[in-house]
Amino acid sequence: MTLREGGRGIAARAVAALMTAVLAVGCSDDDDGSNVDEQPVLDIETDTGEPVCMQVDDTVPAEVETLPVVPCDDAHSHEIYATIESPDEVWPGVDALGEFAQVECLEVFEAFVGTSAFDSTLSYSWLVPSLESWNEENDRNILCVLMNRDGSPLVGSMRDTQV
Repeated sequence: MTLREGGRGIAARAVAALMTAVLAVGCSDDDDGSNVDEQPVLDIETDTGEPVCMQVDDTVPAEVETLPVVPCDDAHSHEIYATIESPDEVWPGVDALGEFAQVECLEVFEAFVGTSAFDSTLSYSWLVPSLESWNEENDRNILCVLMNRDGSPLVGSMRDTQV
């Protein structure tokens, strides 16, 4: 999947360099004490009612197969707030998927946060399927991701916070 930022089309590496991102659904059993759980992108579910938060740093490549998921109660950089399915049968390319995601993720932002993206202190981005995941995994899911505009950490889910 490839990460793009709302309205500006910034690749994941650039977004990650500017801010840290977090999506949480669980804890890892790592011996380093970290709560980061590398979740396969294709296993991320947003319709369970459980928030999905992650911590992303500048080492995240533009295309990813896993996401660094952390508990939302921990400080994190991003939250996945929706999954949108592309209606296309044939892979339309990153730019077309990004244009679709920009509109669709904006439409569901207010319902999730409780305020318009234009009035919010939050911003949004998206992850779109790569050509490989589209063809080999039948991946049509676009993940809508939010973060603080100023890059400061989030704590807790942003659902219904009206920030």
